[in-house]
Amino acid sequence: MLISEVFLRVKIMEKEVNFLHDSHSAIFAIDASSANKDKRTGVENYAFHLIEAMKKEPLKVGERVVLFSPTPLQGTLAQMPSSWESRVLGWKLKRGWMQLRVSWELLRRRSSVFFVPAQGIPNFSFRVLIVTTIHDIAFRRIGNLYSSSVRKRVASATSRAIKKAEHLISVSQFTKEELKTVYNVSETKITVTPLSAATEIYKRLDAKAIELVLQKYRLGHNFFLFVGRLEKKKSVSTIIRAFELFKQNRGMGDPFELVLVGEQGFGYEEIRTCVERSPQRTLIREVGYLSDQEVSALMNVSTALLFPSLYEGFGIPNLEAMACGTVLLTSDIPVHHEVAGPAAIYISPKDPELWAKQMTRLVADPLLRERLIENGSIRVAEFSWEKTAKQTWEVLRSLV
Repeated sequence: MLISEVFLRVKIMEKEVNFLHDSHSAIFAIDASSANKDKRTGVENYAFHLIEAMKKEPLKVGERVVLFSPTPLQGTLAQMPSSWESRVLGWKLKRGWMQLRVSWELLRRRSSVFFVPAQGIPNFSFRVLIVTTIHDIAFRRIGNLYSSSVRKRVASATSRAIKKAEHLISVSQFTKEELKTVYNVSETKITVTPLSAATEIYKRLDAKAIELVLQKYRLGHNFFLFVGRLEKKKSVSTIIRAFELFKQNRGMGDPFELVLVGEQGFGYEEIRTCVERSPQRTLIREVGYLSDQEVSALMNVSTALLFPSLYEGFGIPNLEAMACGTVLLTSDIPVHHEVAGPAAIYISPKDPELWAKQMTRLVADPLLRERLIENGSIRVAEFSWEKTAKQTWEVLRSLV
């Protein structure tokens, strides 16, 4: 059957189906596909930690929650509290799970609200109210940070979400203002729910746990750390050049290294070339994707986290560094000020000379380090997934 025929039949069925809403119950369906990934970054971590925190909030009388996923849930995500259930929506095709399979499920079994933690929503909702999270609109602001195909796909999904969703969640006040400015979204249609760090993992660790990770990756105790996808958007080439400048005046035998944690992304070839041509290439370590536990260990011992992103919707690594007692050097962009406040040194993401200057300053000034670490401990305490979950529940319940 052609896709166009499927859409036509679904449209006809939508008109024929009459949903009778039971005023004494509310069914909240939640997309758990992102949360259920084996390797989680950014949006996937947001979805996972938010759902886990939402589970801890007691449901009201008559409320039920259903988690949708294309494959069986794994680990703690599969542990269902009372009145929660998992529903596996099988789908053999590579694409179309959200657009078609979830649409079909919303037709077959009524839900009151469907919450999507990412920016893609089903093609048809059949009078089910949609809430979705918009993380950022970097593709509109700095288009050359993505391949043309990804940019078009994300732009289309975002436009559809803004048009069809009953309510939008943004992860920062910055993102909310971006949506209002670029898409002319009404103030009342957007609720800000700031994110958090997984503080049960990102925290001060004992020396033994740290040493095991250092030994595994053959690292010493003197290194600057970057965590994130190795891509153009993160401006990784800036800190590679900054590290070279930092090392110029350190003398022979200086132990400092630059450790890059993360998978390869768009523009990685340029980053790889920078490393290969660097006079410090033997001291620039790419270790790939690491588990949260391993990243936490490296943050605990690193001289500083370097986070030079050109654009972010929030920037969770800022909070993770603070939670680990790590000094934070982050890019001078609005959302980082919103998140980190007085707990960071802010530097232009395009100025390697300034990054090198601040790296040198940190190594030489222990009092500055202590002050930033103390400020970070205070700042990170203002954020929690429990708060984010409560705010998200308020949005969902307001629509029932």
